[in-house]
Amino acid sequence: MAHLPLRDIEAWVNRSIEERRAEVAKRKGYVARPMNSFMLYRSAFADRTKEWCTQNNHQVVSSISGESWPLEPPEIREQYNEWARIERVNHQNAHPNYKFSPSKAGVNKKRK
Repeated sequence: MAHLPLRDIEAWVNRSIEERRAEVAKRKGYVARPMNSFMLYRSAFADRTKEWCTQNNHQVVSSISGESWPLEPPEIREQYNEWARIERVNHQNAHPNYKFSPSKAGVNKKRK
């Protein structure tokens, strides 16, 4: 199995305001929530997990990431917590009027 590099989370959380606003423009004005520490961790390991599991299934990736997250040493978790803090600050700077407003189940999405 080939070695797959981890996603560069530090570069991702430090992307510019312009990049963040371009992402919103591509998504027709939708501003995604800032990622928390676990979501950043999952994102960093997603490609590697897919390769290990030989499945391109986000549920499997999330499950395996969820099992490995509590096993990480405290310094790794602290680093992801710091990146999540940076992500929140940079998200706020790029989208100062952002307010999380969850959609109610069944209103905007159809269940399969």
